[in-house]
Amino acid sequence: MLLRGLSSYLAEHATDIELREVYPRVRAYVDADLPAPSVILLDIHIPGENDVGANVRKIRSTGAQVVLYTAESRAGVVREAIDAGALGLVLKGDPEDRLVEAIRAADAGEHFTSSRLAHTIVTDPRAMVRLTKQEREVLTLAAKGQPYRLIARKMRISEKTVPTYLARASKRYAEAGAPDGRVPGVSV
Repeated sequence: MLLRGLSSYLAEHATDIELREVYPRVRAYVDADLPAPSVILLDIHIPGENDVGANVRKIRSTGAQVVLYTAESRAGVVREAIDAGALGLVLKGDPEDRLVEAIRAADAGEHFTSSRLAHTIVTDPRAMVRLTKQEREVLTLAAKGQPYRLIARKMRISEKTVPTYLARASKRYAEAGAPDGRVPGVSV
């Protein structure tokens, strides 16, 4: 249904843009070994292909530009795709004309965000925070409300190390511009 609607919209409002192929997976597109289109619309959530950064890099390796067309609003996930080379973000709830603008911008090698929300997601400083694997795991478990002793046991670390990882993560978030170094979803 979505593709029919997009195809109809493009035929009526953007005759310079042609919807050529639809692939269920990035791997299917890469394996098809066809001439690369100038722009590919990519949904962040593809069953069985969860690494959005790898997906963007695979597409970019064919010579195509990437525009994210998704309902995803988590800044970290979107930032990963942007860092891997995606040029734009269009949220599925945005007007169709914004998608056309994004395709044209990407075709010209320009960055594009479709709305204030999309821009906020792409530029959220917290998404640029680089955490170690241990810091990320401690944050994930703490965000789920797990007590320090249980986090320590699961990670096979000292209970005294848990607050150290949380403090390091908080410092990284503060350096990235998060208010008071607050880590999203975690109370410490």
